[in-house]
Amino acid sequence: MKFARELAEPWGLLLAATSAGMAWAVQLPVVAAVGVGVAVLAARAGVAVLGGEKEPPPREARVLDVAPGSAEENWLRRASAAADGFASLSGSLAAGPLAERVADMEPVVEETLSTLRRLAGRTSATGLALSRVDLDAVAHERRRLQRELRTANPELRGDLEQALTAVQAQADVHARLSGARDKLLAQLQSGALGLDSLVARVAELTAATTDVAVDTGAVRELSDQLEGIRQGVLETEQATRKSLG
Repeated sequence: MKFARELAEPWGLLLAATSAGMAWAVQLPVVAAVGVGVAVLAARAGVAVLGGEKEPPPREARVLDVAPGSAEENWLRRASAAADGFASLSGSLAAGPLAERVADMEPVVEETLSTLRRLAGRTSATGLALSRVDLDAVAHERRRLQRELRTANPELRGDLEQALTAVQAQADVHARLSGARDKLLAQLQSGALGLDSLVARVAELTAATTDVAVDTGAVRELSDQLEGIRQGVLETEQATRKSLG
């Protein structure tokens, strides 16, 4: 219930605790002070419910800028061309069973392209983050600190170990970012080439099919191929979102 959610809302709890503390500070009995806090919390929740506060709308996935001239931009451009080619083929088909099945696939192609666009932006953002970690400098600092630790006085070891931990954390961040970027680029390539292949198969099927002889098995294969592409890019987006935040 919304009233229960409002009772548990952190700002309401903070307001109630503050009110109870003020009541105790002016020497009200403890029970009375707690009662003040509960009353304030209940009043705040009631006002929020009666005021018709709405649940915040779900946030849309953020689309990041794609670095010009980057590998991810090239793969995204290729995927976009493939999606345009698919739409062109779909629009050129004469009315019939095949045209209907291909038209049904168009929204999935567009959804896949949108996901690839987000992946390309995340790839560029990951590359930018990578450029801010000088791995050579990190390796140099790590070797220096390791040498100093071997001969350090006991009173200095704690500080040196903390410094070494901080340097190692930078190296770990670089490794995670590098792995994520490689995964993103690989999926961008797979998605773009998959859409290319899909367009070629639709063109082939169009040339070999008549309105009275639709190869349902081949059409089903196309749908399965597209679903595999869609699932692949979605899974990569979810995985990198979890690993990178």
